[in-house]
Amino acid sequence: MAASSKDAAFWSKISRKYAADPIRNMDGYLQTLDRTKSYLKPEDHVLEIGCGTGSTALLLAPHVAHITGTDLAPGMIEIAAEKRAEEGLENVTFKVAETLDHNPQDGAYDAILAHNLLHLLHDLDQSLKRIAALTKTGGVFISKTVCAPEAGGIKYALIRALAIPLMQRIGKAPYVNFISVPDLERRIERAGF
Repeated sequence: MAASSKDAAFWSKISRKYAADPIRNMDGYLQTLDRTKSYLKPEDHVLEIGCGTGSTALLLAPHVAHITGTDLAPGMIEIAAEKRAEEGLENVTFKVAETLDHNPQDGAYDAILAHNLLHLLHDLDQSLKRIAALTKTGGVFISKTVCAPEAGGIKYALIRALAIPLMQRIGKAPYVNFISVPDLERRIERAGF
């Protein structure tokens, strides 16, 4: 099974539990949502990559012309579509797609969102280049992701070297690659932002 197929299977398997779990830091989530909204305009066409169960896309939909939410896990998109139907929003589309599945020739977006995603991408550099190619001139890329701590210490080293690989082997964790903030910033710039 290909790496991304394993990740799709992992996220689909946990999608219902993921959807049922409350957001751990609601204040932080709302702050991210408000900050994201501050960059969006009513006429914007937005792409959210790694939309999960669609909550963020649905909350942002009233503030933009259209938002497309994509995720590699069919289970996540199924839940997102259910939520969309419940809310009756017409300017939201959800579909199964990985980051590199998006074709720049299909059109560019005013804003691309990738919240809590970059540390989960197998080919971060190629994905960032694709995101840059999908962003209109003058458009924005908005992301928030987990990065490696500046002073990781023994606890972080053990989690990264032992706990995560063990959990991945038994199907309890997806692929993760924590990089430092300066490294992430360099990669984003190198991609064209």
